[in-house]
Amino acid sequence: MGSVVASAPTVGSNHEIYEYKGVRFGLIDIGGQTSLRSSWSQYFAGTEAVILVIDSSDSARLGMVKQELMKLVADEQLKTSLLLVLANKQDLPVSQGRLTPAQVSEALGLTDLREREWQIMGCSALTGLGLFEGMDWLVGKLESR
Repeated sequence: MGSVVASAPTVGSNHEIYEYKGVRFGLIDIGGQTSLRSSWSQYFAGTEAVILVIDSSDSARLGMVKQELMKLVADEQLKTSLLLVLANKQDLPVSQGRLTPAQVSEALGLTDLREREWQIMGCSALTGLGLFEGMDWLVGKLESR
């Protein structure tokens, strides 16, 4: 936070330890390419939360994202995991095709997930908008378990 970092799509996985408000997270950034999706489940054991980052300006891919999300929430290893959806790129204007968090939620069918605790948060990786609020929700839920 506080600096812009160049990024590229994840190929394979990246592992990192992150501490936020006294809670240590073991983060695994898993690449989303079609060829990698079949290996995702090897990372699910013991997962307490899933953070799904969505490009709010890429509405063409939301159907595919919904299909993959439904596979995730159906996985037995993730049955009790929290779900935080970060609707990224909220810093872009709506005129550039950016969807609101409510529109992303509707496209993903989040309200149909009645057996799961979830939250969607509009955010901007560029400015930090919404990231702390999303993490606050996640930490609060983890600490109350």
